[in-house]
Amino acid sequence: MFTHADLPPVVPQAAVVKPYSRREIAFVDIETTGLNPARHEILEVAVLRVDARTMKPVAETTVLVSPERLHDAQPEALHVCGFSPALWASAVPLVDALAEIAPLLEGAIIAGHNVAFDWSFLVAGFRRVGLPLPDVDYHRLDTASLAWPLYGDGELTSLSLDAIARYLDVDRRWPHEALDDVRCTAEVARRLIARMRRGGDSRPMRNVGSDQHTPAPSYEELLTGLHELTSALARRRREQGRRRRVYVCHPFADAPERNIASVRVISRQLMSAGLLPIAPHLYLPQFVNEATERERALQLCLELLDGCDELRVFGDRVSPGMQRELDHARRHGIPVRFEKAVLA
Repeated sequence: MFTHADLPPVVPQAAVVKPYSRREIAFVDIETTGLNPARHEILEVAVLRVDARTMKPVAETTVLVSPERLHDAQPEALHVCGFSPALWASAVPLVDALAEIAPLLEGAIIAGHNVAFDWSFLVAGFRRVGLPLPDVDYHRLDTASLAWPLYGDGELTSLSLDAIARYLDVDRRWPHEALDDVRCTAEVARRLIARMRRGGDSRPMRNVGSDQHTPAPSYEELLTGLHELTSALARRRREQGRRRRVYVCHPFADAPERNIASVRVISRQLMSAGLLPIAPHLYLPQFVNEATERERALQLCLELLDGCDELRVFGDRVSPGMQRELDHARRHGIPVRFEKAVLA
């Protein structure tokens, strides 16, 4: 769990001398006077910023916001967040609260539990007070979506933050207190991401006979299935109205002249079959020096591969460069096919 000891002090906006890295995630949680961002107001906002790769905290802040239209508030919303004039005596105007959290949002991926709700209130709030919306990444990270495979698999009966936190053994001590909820959400995300990477169960293992938790391969299988479906749809769109593009994967560096001659033959055969060969061997050597710019050449090859519908492997061996291309194709859902060697 995240604790105060993990966190450096929040840097005031005026003291920020450089933007945060875009490889950081800003978890947000807000408490409101109701559910409609056009009518209701923010009562409390908390932001916890973490490193996207390690999920370690970078900074956090929480602010109570003084409401201006309590007559529009839903009584149940005030009850849920524990609002009272005494507890909100130190609250600040919305414009001050948003100015304080803006540096923690800048350049980040916005995350949260049912994050569309929180973000809609923040967007409405920035517009209402006339402050520019922070420049954030267009992606969103939603812990409810991350947990959906567990719900679909029957391991969860609800996608509420309470239910997911209990399942993952994450402590949620003060529900609907923004700072505690945002810490809980970040910890839930950390454990779900760890589970996703392993394809198994992220909860603590129990060494009690048959009660011991075991990995849940269905979680990984579902994510893999969704990825394959997305890749298939993308390929179908690419295939409509044009020739199928085939990337020619063939040895090069061991015998450039002979290999280039073989790739010419392969390309003619592919053209005769109604396909469009993408053969870097035939033109990259014209402006990239393989001996001194090998990594650059490989990166250009991978960019060309991204636009192809299929990768075909030719030759009697797979070189390290070809292996890079194979791995890239498999990671991005590009079909791979092995062909017999072609001699020029």
